[in-house]
Amino acid sequence: MSTLARSLRQACEQWSERPAITFRGTRTITYGELGRQIDTLAAAYRRMGVRPGDRIVCQFRNCPEYVVVVAAAWECGAIHVGTDNDLTGSELAWLVDRTEAAVLVFQPWSDAGDGLDPLGDVRRARPETKVVLHEVCPEHEGHDCLKDLLEVEAQGEAAGGTALGRDDTAVLHLTSGTTGYPKAVRETLPAFWAKMQFFAYAFGLGADDVMLLFLPMGHVFGVRLGLMTLLTGGRLVLMERFSPSLALDVVAQEGVTVLPGMPTHLNLMLAALDGGEHDVSCLRWVVSAAATLPRGLAERVYERLGVEILFVYGCSENFTTCTVDRDEILSGSVGSTVFSGPEGTPPDGSVRAVNPLDHSPMPAGEVGELAFGARQPVHYWRAPDAATDGWYYTGDLGRVDPDGQVYVLGRLKELVNRGGLKVSPTEIEAAAVRHPGVADAAVVGTPDPVLGEAVCTCIVPAGDAPPTLLELREFLGQSLARHKLPDELVLVDGIPRTIIGKVDRPALVASVLADEPARQRLRPR
Repeated sequence: MSTLARSLRQACEQWSERPAITFRGTRTITYGELGRQIDTLAAAYRRMGVRPGDRIVCQFRNCPEYVVVVAAAWECGAIHVGTDNDLTGSELAWLVDRTEAAVLVFQPWSDAGDGLDPLGDVRRARPETKVVLHEVCPEHEGHDCLKDLLEVEAQGEAAGGTALGRDDTAVLHLTSGTTGYPKAVRETLPAFWAKMQFFAYAFGLGADDVMLLFLPMGHVFGVRLGLMTLLTGGRLVLMERFSPSLALDVVAQEGVTVLPGMPTHLNLMLAALDGGEHDVSCLRWVVSAAATLPRGLAERVYERLGVEILFVYGCSENFTTCTVDRDEILSGSVGSTVFSGPEGTPPDGSVRAVNPLDHSPMPAGEVGELAFGARQPVHYWRAPDAATDGWYYTGDLGRVDPDGQVYVLGRLKELVNRGGLKVSPTEIEAAAVRHPGVADAAVVGTPDPVLGEAVCTCIVPAGDAPPTLLELREFLGQSLARHKLPDELVLVDGIPRTIIGKVDRPALVASVLADEPARQRLRPR
């Protein structure tokens, strides 16, 4: 089993000559160089006046400096706050103000005319927040530049261990924010380490592994996977943005052994995979999370990539279950092994389905809201705690069978209310993509004068002859109850998704309702 280094500092000292991070295929830094950059930036933070407990917001795209920013914050006893690179000015200003950030580490948008525009909103919302730019910009307006800071030696400054205590908050993880502004979950360093150790034990990550990471490090899953690789002495290969063909090229060029990806990423990579052009024989593991993994897709991953799968279900609040068992994954289960954190952290290793109305336990095998046992409440940044009755209620729809296997069926708040019957979009999507004429699918509710909401299935055709609505209903009727079958069918060029691969239902609804694309309906309106 893999045991993580006690700290990133220990990893940098233990494997100082080993390659740590590769970026853009042309740049590789060693663990020793990584450690020196962390010390240098931590010294710069201290000169800026950063104190223990201060918040440092990082909105970089994936790059080696992201790791430096995270670790340097911890060296100062500060709290790391990661976020998306493409936030608008108002969204970034809200986050900086909400966390009362001492420092914003900022990288201009890659596809914007003036990538520094968001800083105007930040400056108006919180003028006292210091800004460190990723690179020199023509109009940097006196802000510090990370490149310059990393070239200044920390002269005469002792590089001590982390200033974070065991119970101090080390990271703020932003929730998805699907019902409004996101919450920020507080996590200590021991809890953060324990979750990474849980994953490392699950699939034996080690010093000989090379992980390709295009999942954003601004999100909890991405940053955990990236740092976990470094804490086991492996090499981290970073991509700024996902491209299926480029990812396959990188796998072969860098000898990647571990490939994390959401089901959408895996689907796109398999579609682009050319056995004569792409050598993926180096791969041994695929790690997937954030969405259901349809049986057909899992089978193709096993067969065409020749790997094992680590399938993870979890949330930013530090609750997770996972499995590497093929039979469990092919059945749609996310396993029965629940993360039980270090003493004093929320998870207690149990999960159950409950009635969403009164939180009473559901009988084994019946669908309800998934809830994880918690030793103590989940703590949010300047918001009320959760799980005050010993359970954390996820808002996810699912069931737990008599053997403890957990099945996730979607989000409660995304359910389509079809004539009083609640339908899970995720369940229909997982069944729809099994149709040979469907490359991708997403389900939303659309207004219906009789039913209240109709089940509208949007599909990306897999060829020139996509299924009709009646053909799709007949196919889905083999595995789904009648009330779950689509009332409408819309053909689309692509499914809008969030940066971590989940269906962006608000964007899809806006597209379906606003553009009024040609759609097939079971009943006239």
